[in-house]
Amino acid sequence: MRRRYLILPCLVMSVAGCSSPTPIVPSASASAQAEDPTAAPVLTISDAVVQLPAVPGRPAVAYFVATPGDQAKGKLVAVHVDHFGRAAMHDSVMEGGTMTMNPVDSLPLDPAKPLVFAPAGLHVMLFDSDNTLKAGGTTTLTLTLDNGAKFTAQARITPPGGDDAMPGMKM
Repeated sequence: MRRRYLILPCLVMSVAGCSSPTPIVPSASASAQAEDPTAAPVLTISDAVVQLPAVPGRPAVAYFVATPGDQAKGKLVAVHVDHFGRAAMHDSVMEGGTMTMNPVDSLPLDPAKPLVFAPAGLHVMLFDSDNTLKAGGTTTLTLTLDNGAKFTAQARITPPGGDDAMPGMKM
């Protein structure tokens, strides 16, 4: 019985980076360059944020909004963030009163529905940091579709808990 009580706090601590609120500040969106500059982009990325972990060596988390254009087809199959060795898409869901994270292999693109990566929902866990990123900086986030197309955007780096984690501190 005692073991169960130890597992729950550990689970809560490991998911804490995924569930703490991060304010999303509008940023310039990015998309792959189309051969026809007047054509609508297949995918735009906005509000990209990488939240550093509270404990060094633990995973960081990335949030963003990927908005498919009218001609979007296929699936989002991978996310890469510079300065991290590995990234994994997850979805947080409430199951039986407990928040769990489930891996996500791919997400279909639907022009009528943006893919929102945010706390307590879809998110990207980032592993094996090179430990060079600092709050207030930026890094490059790259999304890959099942047809091999890649889309990039700059992601803001925020401290553990997001930009509002340390009120009054300049980052």
